[in-house]
Amino acid sequence: MNLFDVLINILKSRILPIFTRLRLILNPRFVLSRFTEIIRTLITKVLNVRPRHKDDYYPIGGWLVSKKLAYAVVIIIGILCTIYIVSQKDALFPGSNESYIKTYNYNSILLKFAKGKVRIKGKSGWIAYEGEVEDAACNGQGTLKTPDGIVLYEGNFKSSMYEDKGTQYYENGILRFVGDFHENLYNGEGKLYRETGSLEYDGEFARGLKDGTGTLYNTGGEEIFAGQFSQDKILYSSLLGKSSNEMAILYNGERKLYEAGEERVRVMNDIGAMTEEISNSESIDSAAIVSGIYVMDKSIRIGSHDYTTFDGLQQALGEPTYVGDSYATLPELLIINRLNEGSDVPVISGTADITLNDVFTEYTEVEAYDTDYLVYLHSYEKDGLVYNFVSSPDDTNFAFYYILQRNQADDEA
Repeated sequence: MNLFDVLINILKSRILPIFTRLRLILNPRFVLSRFTEIIRTLITKVLNVRPRHKDDYYPIGGWLVSKKLAYAVVIIIGILCTIYIVSQKDALFPGSNESYIKTYNYNSILLKFAKGKVRIKGKSGWIAYEGEVEDAACNGQGTLKTPDGIVLYEGNFKSSMYEDKGTQYYENGILRFVGDFHENLYNGEGKLYRETGSLEYDGEFARGLKDGTGTLYNTGGEEIFAGQFSQDKILYSSLLGKSSNEMAILYNGERKLYEAGEERVRVMNDIGAMTEEISNSESIDSAAIVSGIYVMDKSIRIGSHDYTTFDGLQQALGEPTYVGDSYATLPELLIINRLNEGSDVPVISGTADITLNDVFTEYTEVEAYDTDYLVYLHSYEKDGLVYNFVSSPDDTNFAFYYILQRNQADDEA
């Protein structure tokens, strides 16, 4: 062994222990364990040492608090504050970039004092809201998102609720509604879309429901009806007194016209209704006038409630003015036959005899129909209108209903 090798071995024996110790000290696990040990030892030492002299206490009111305990509390509070500050670093230290937006957890205390544009994280850490806040709530323009980053709503907020102008989306990102909001509900003018993306309704809303003047569209985006709505349903009574020319403008969906002498029945499949129209001799153009509206529905909305039974109708409309048999009209017979087409059990008294002559696709002449067919009616009067509900004698629910103006009901009687 030469002198050079001896020197190398001496250096290794001196440096290797230092290098090994340095690696140990710099190991994150070693540092964490030492820090934890120091904290644990300090806290244990503080809590285990009993005060032996009055100078070891802080007098607070009528109490003496151990200085050691006070130190421990201060240390714990300091540690907790440090942890909190680190967790809120995005909000407390936004950086020098002016475009950077302060970010808060949804339950952050600091969020209660924030004002202006911020980001708010959801429980699992996604950016649930980006927009303006004030008075510990979302106020102003903002965007609400799902955990997948899909926009649910963008527009104006007030007290963390949708308010004024805004756009709402389904959870798959398809446009749902654009228009006016009030306290999270559609209220005012707006457009409602189906989940397939097609326009369903364009018009007025109240408390989240179609209410007022509006237009309905089919799934192909074609206009089918323009008129009055109440509590999310067509206000069928508003069609009474309309001329046949006006009805041709209001309803553009699938239709068929039945004519028997001066009596005309307009079938409007897309809104589940029929109109009975009679010639108006006082009209210059002799246009027929809607004298009755027949609705193919087992439910009727009165006010804000839907009714399907006669007990419920009595609560809404009062005592019936007539209950008993009545000779069926042409619209009643057409509805009864439609109901019997898809039923294994005869509806009312079964299918009625009607002789038809289909002249065109949308026009049919009624050559004859059964004038002795009996239906069972429950009739009610309210606000100048007569409501007739058709059923079998022993039924507690009605099969369909129709509405007449009071004077027209007197004429038919």
